[in-house]
Amino acid sequence: MNPLEELTAEYRRELPQKLERLTALWYARDIPRLQSALHGLTGSAGTFGLHEVSAATREAEAYLSASGAALDVAKFQILFEAVRASILKP
Repeated sequence: MNPLEELTAEYRRELPQKLERLTALWYARDIPRLQSALHGLTGSAGTFGLHEVSAATREAEAYLSASGAALDVAKFQILFEAVRASILKP
């Protein structure tokens, strides 16, 4: 396995922990930190070629950014489930 493949494999192993953090932030309704964590995951997932994760987190982050105080919890929950599914996809 070359060094890039090793880094990618390590990143994939860390994804469940990243999902746990996102979930905790969402349940706490810590929107600023959740938005920041989603932003970071969007970039890092894209760097490692996980385009589905990157796209799902980008959409969720964009919704949080655009919604402000008018956040529709049910709408965001759907987006969050898409993030979860993309991370847990084998």
